[in-house]
Formats: sequence, C-alpha cells, structure tokens
Amino acid sequence: MSTVDRWRPPREAYQPPSLPPKPPAPVSERASRSPSRKREVPPAVPSPPTHSSRTSPPRPVSRRSAPSPAHSQRTPQNSQQIRANQWYFTLDEAVSTPSIIDGLSPAEERLRRAKGVNFIYQAGILLDLPQITLWVAGVFFHRFYMRFSMVEEMQGIHHYNIAATALFLANKTEENCRKTKDLIIAVAKVAQKNAKLIIDEQSKEYWRWRDSILTYEEVMLEALTFDLFVENPYQRLYEHLNALDAVHNKRLRESAWAFCNDACLTVLPLLMEARDISVAAVFFASTVTQSPIPDQKGEAWWRALRGDEALMMKAVSLLSDFYSENPLRKQAPTSGSPKFDLESTRRKGEDNVYLSHNGTPMGTDGGSTQSPAAASNTQAVEDKEPPAAAEDQRASRARGDSDAELKSAANDLDVHQGRPNGRDIKSPANKRKLLGEVEAGLEEGRDSKRARTEDPDEDEGEVKGED
Repeated sequence: MSTVDRWRPPREAYQPPSLPPKPPAPVSERASRSPSRKREVPPAVPSPPTHSSRTSPPRPVSRRSAPSPAHSQRTPQNSQQIRANQWYFTLDEAVSTPSIIDGLSPAEERLRRAKGVNFIYQAGILLDLPQITLWVAGVFFHRFYMRFSMVEEMQGIHHYNIAATALFLANKTEENCRKTKDLIIAVAKVAQKNAKLIIDEQSKEYWRWRDSILTYEEVMLEALTFDLFVENPYQRLYEHLNALDAVHNKRLRESAWAFCNDACLTVLPLLMEARDISVAAVFFASTVTQSPIPDQKGEAWWRALRGDEALMMKAVSLLSDFYSENPLRKQAPTSGSPKFDLESTRRKGEDNVYLSHNGTPMGTDGGSTQSPAAASNTQAVEDKEPPAAAEDQRASRARGDSDAELKSAANDLDVHQGRPNGRDIKSPANKRKLLGEVEAGLEEGRDSKRARTEDPDEDEGEVKGED
C-alpha cells in the first residue's frame, strides 16, 4: 500500500543557506604532484604497552630522586598555558575578532552582539525557558563569533541565524524538552517582531528558519569543538548570597540577578569565569541599592568569597560603559552612575542587619513581618519603658493628645462650636427628624399593606364573582 507524503509548498525563489567556505589547506597538506605510483610500505610496528604505576617495576633509589627530563623542561609559565581555557580572552583579543578584521567597527560589533543575545532572550521568553538556558545560548553565540565573522559581504553569517541556532543547541544541551516546531515558530515571531503572527509547518517562513537552524548547527558544533559545558553565574550567585546571609534582601538579590542578565549582552563571559561575574554582581548590587554588606568573621565580604578585586572592578566598569552607550536603546541613558568603591560596600562588624538607603533596617522581602522571637523581644522592650516615658505619655493624654480622647471628642456633636446639634448635621437621629411625616406615612402604608396580605379572611388566588 502506497503512502501519501505530506504536502510541502514549492520554494522556487528560496535558496537554502550555504555553508561558509573553508580556509585553504596549507601547502604541506595539498595533494602532491608526484606520480600516483604507490610504494610497498611495511606496516607500522606496534608501540610497546605503556607502564603504569601498578605494572611498571620499581625504580632504583638513585633514579627515583632524579627529576624527569620532561618535567624539568616544563616551566610554571608553560604549565599555565597548557591548563588555560581556550574560551577566555583578553581585552585586546576581544577587539580583534574576525568581524573587526573584516572591516566592522567595534561599536557596530557590540551592537550586533547585543542584538543577537536580546534575540535569544525574546525567543526564550515566548518558550518559557529558564534563564540558565538563555545564558548558555548567549555564551555559545559569543564563542562562535570569536572564530567566524558576522559580515555577510565577507562571507559571514548573520547574527540572527546564529542566535536561533545557539538557542536550539542550548535547548538540547540543557535538556529543556522544547519541541523544534515550537522553537522555530517562536524564533520566526521574534524575527518578524510580531508575537501574534500565525505560522505553521506549511509556511515559507517556517521552512526558512528550519533549514537555517539545522544547517548552522553542524557549523556551530565544529566551531565550539563540541565543548558544550558552560558554567552559569546564577547558581554561584545564590551560593554567595547564602554565604553572606543576604538572600532575604530582595532589592540586592534582584539587582545582582539583573547584572548577570545584562552581562551576557556584552563580551564579559569571554573575559572571566562565571564565578567572578557572580561576585562582581554582588558588588554592583550593593553599590546601586546602597546596602552595605557586613564583614564575615572579621574579614571583608569579597575576601570571604575569594573574589578578585581587579576582576570585579573590570566587570563593573565594562557594564557601566555598556549602560552609558546603551546600544539597544531600551531606556533613556542615565545622567550618571554611582561611584563604585569596594570599601563603601563594606560594613565592619558581624551584625547581619542590612540597612536600606534611608537608614532603616531591611528584614524580609516585605519589610513589615517579623519572626515570633523578634516580635517577643520587641514586646519585652516596649513593656520595660522607663518612668520618664510613662510620665510623658500621661501628660500627653492630659493635654488631649491621646487618640481615644480625640475620637470621643470628634464623635460628640455637642463639643463642636459653631455647628450646633441642629437640623444641618446629618446624624442618624436628625435624619429621622428631617424625614418626619414622609417616612411615617410610608411606614403606615407598608403596615396596612402587610395587614391586608396577612388577613385570614381573604382568599388568596380566588377569583370572586359578582353577587
């Protein structure tokens, strides 16, 4: 029995995306021009097995203390270069990307990077993806453009295509289980800037984004060298706030979270690790909200978290420049930023009572609730008032400052001078006097009607004939 394939609309004017050309192979790898006659080459001799610490014989004492030639040639600088991560760059390397080499200005590249990550955020909101997945997708996006250009005239790839591919790849690596169809539809809606756009599997826009994502997925995996593990700063931030006993401070927590969100719009994930970004987020939030953080066991909070002061200042400075430049034009640029100083965020002492910008203590998120222990302590303090305070309270009551006496005086109509208790005051008693006979007449009419209804001699529902 033959099956009927699903109808697919014709795409005459649409061309699938083409892969960027690969760089030419070096001279040593090019095909040789020598005759293609093959010589008989004997097979390679198998290498001897590698001895481990369990199978190798014990070494003599004289040789055991002698350093190995391989280890003697390795200096600390070389070992540091070997262990260095390939995805962290310096500022000079961050402004020497393939896009800038192809003629794109640094400001335009920053704008396109911010637009690409913002594209990921908008599509992630439609898909209800967690913020960790959006961070991973943003890091994939930034890392890809450290090895590829976004200048299409120089055979580069548009940043929206890579943003959609990065979101598709992060959705799979973080195991969020969003369907490919739903992701393509969300990406198409964001690209068209129309959240109410109707797109299905038969539309040309759907197939264009589908072919683009599946084509560039292999290119991105090759560019990322299949290194898909990305550490996010949000888990680190939660750990730092717990260590500082600052999770209850809502303004501080939300400001630090917003710092991490905006950090992915810049090249900050390429300059430092996620742990350093989370410590910088606490520093930024403490300065902006004017909430100093108490010392931890006599030590400054950033030293207790083992934060690098130079990296913290570098991260805050980079994001402050981003806010001043405001490439996305989301809000009006601010007139100025606060002065960032680590010592201003430190409150010496170990009393973990956070103060707001006006000096009032900040307890919980609401700011008005207390624990039972704190409430009992407050009640005990109020009960132990000094005699002088009690005398002042009695004196204030004698002067008429008490609320109870004021309320009773306000409710007593005879106290008010100039407004006698006459007919002009709409009290309940005077209202009855004003209505007077009208209300009495209405009441009598109701009584007479009720009496006629309840009369036992009157037959209800009976039609009486004429006598």
